Amino acid sequence: MAVTVNWDGDNTLNDDDLERGLLAGAELLLDESNRKAPIETGALIRSGTAVAQGNQAAVGYNTPYAVRQHEEVGYHHDAGREAKFLENALHNHKDQILGAIGDAIREGLT
Repeated sequence: MAVTVNWDGDNTLNDDDLERGLLAGAELLLDESNRKAPIETGALIRSGTAVAQGNQAAVGYNTPYAVRQHEEVGYHHDAGREAKFLENALHNHKDQILGAIGDAIREGLT
């Protein structure tokens, strides 16, 4: 999901406000993704990170098996856990994520 911010008003939106907003959205995405990620040992969830720099944010997992766990829809998962945990979190919570970004940016503008 790409977020584009166009500002035609005063130069009150600075890079820190934008970065803080994107980080808020990325952290919310990570939280929602962690709720559905496989949890056999917990290492996958502990490896999750959310970062923002400038006008970009990223969320990901850093275990050797993270991509495989995400993509293999045929794997058996514990109740409430699933493949496509990051992708589904993005699609299922996009409005809340965009809201978190907007709220954090608005806080910086006041």
